[in-house]
Amino acid sequence: MPSLETTNVGKAVAARVGTNIREVRTKLGMTQAQLAAPEFSISYISAIERGKIRPSLKALSILAKRLDVPLTFLLEGSPSGAAEARAVGYSPADSGPDQKVDVDLLQASVLIQQKACTDAQQLLDPIQAERITTDQAYRLYLLHGEVHMGLGEYQEAVVDLRTAVSQGESLNDAEYTERARNLLGKAYFSLYNYTLAMENHLKCNAAIESGQIVDPVFALDVFSNLANDYFRHGDLEKAVLFYHRALETLDGLERDTKSYAQKYMEISQHYKVIGKLATARDYAMRSLAVYEMRDEQRLVGLTHQRLGKTLERQNRLDDAEQEYRVAITIERELNDEVSASTCLTSLAELLLKRGKIEEAEQKAQDALTFARSSQDAQTQGQALIALAQIRHQQGDFSSADAFFTQALALLDESNAHEIAAGAYFRYANMLEERGEVQHSLTAIKKAYEHQRQGKRGDLE
Repeated sequence: MPSLETTNVGKAVAARVGTNIREVRTKLGMTQAQLAAPEFSISYISAIERGKIRPSLKALSILAKRLDVPLTFLLEGSPSGAAEARAVGYSPADSGPDQKVDVDLLQASVLIQQKACTDAQQLLDPIQAERITTDQAYRLYLLHGEVHMGLGEYQEAVVDLRTAVSQGESLNDAEYTERARNLLGKAYFSLYNYTLAMENHLKCNAAIESGQIVDPVFALDVFSNLANDYFRHGDLEKAVLFYHRALETLDGLERDTKSYAQKYMEISQHYKVIGKLATARDYAMRSLAVYEMRDEQRLVGLTHQRLGKTLERQNRLDDAEQEYRVAITIERELNDEVSASTCLTSLAELLLKRGKIEEAEQKAQDALTFARSSQDAQTQGQALIALAQIRHQQGDFSSADAFFTQALALLDESNAHEIAAGAYFRYANMLEERGEVQHSLTAIKKAYEHQRQGKRGDLE
């Protein structure tokens, strides 16, 4: 099959393509020289516009990008019909890209930040990638990927995010490309494919190191993701290094409340309903900026928690406890119930290890309160496991079994196979300590079953 670079448009459409290019170029106020440089000559553009040359699809894709119209429009559109031009994503210079699409994309971004992924999906589904500008198409695929991530559909996320990476590369935009690649790495991480996760995050880090991307917020996310990758690969020294780099990147960043973001979104939706799309877009952007600020701080808190976990693995218990307490302070200030519960559970387990039983019980109960308020099954399960271990150490085996039973039921239902496998292994160890060998074997079998289910999910 001929490649995009070598395939030329047919003779029948060459004249129409030339007419379309000339009319869009003149509407945008561009000269032939501006459209041509640096790849083409003025005479080449002139010949295309007169229908004398059959350009390759590769050349047309470059010209379409420059004119900010879809390639399909150059092949099929007829700029003399304004309605048809708008239908394929073309807008005259005085109106620019379809503002409604921009507003929908921005509002979908905010809804994703609010964890309303189903609502975001409903906004995105009607938008057709082939009928919008290439820049908008990139954002559409990126947001579809984020929606799938939020819904736990990681394999679907990989498909959309790979497309977003390709779109970014076709636009020759390093920041677009690496932002999509960073999320693609996260999707692979969620599929337990830590090798591909690290491969993508290392490419993002290379873009940061080379100065292609200077956004410290993006750097924070990449450094934190790389630390997680190294942790999973067992390279604890590099994990600690990147956790520290992540924390140093945005040290002292001020935190804000989500109430402002919610209010801005309400205003944005109001202006959208009454048709004032430019104003709606501005307020949606304000809302998104505040949510991103909150998300950055949430990530700072979780990075302290993950650094604490790594230090705990190195048996640096004082340092680990300090990191957990910093994380809890940040997440409580943000009123992020899921993250606060996660951090409190980590601290409770560490305190138990250090023999501080009473404080461990208090922190585990606090973790369970936050988890139940969030209605998140995984964090509830993890908090209950911490309580079960505390009761076991106190010799209250009946309560320990009751907490473990509740925890395992929640983890089973949520399909958190990796977490559930670890929980069953912990329960098996506790049962073995009591001499309940048969029950311990049953728990081990359940642990291996979850491991197999997790691996099967990776393959699918």
